[in-house]
Amino acid sequence: MKSLSELADDYREAAVRLRLAIEDRQGQAARGDTTAARELGLLRQMLAEMRDLRQLTQGYYTRPRDGTYTTSDLRAPRTDMSKK
Repeated sequence: MKSLSELADDYREAAVRLRLAIEDRQGQAARGDTTAARELGLLRQMLAEMRDLRQLTQGYYTRPRDGTYTTSDLRAPRTDMSKK
């Protein structure tokens, strides 16, 4: 698994690429390209989803481990053979 600093570098690179693509599509949409306007919406959505994933990842790596997030106490239900 990658370290948080490696993930941060990858996130920054991807965010820069998305922002450049957004700027490009904004220019095309301003010239009346309807496909670029649709792509612009999708790129903005991708950037927002990346931000959400980054926050989840940072929370996973930085949240203290107190046992609340483990599944060690879960048990599978027994199969009742009389109900088959």
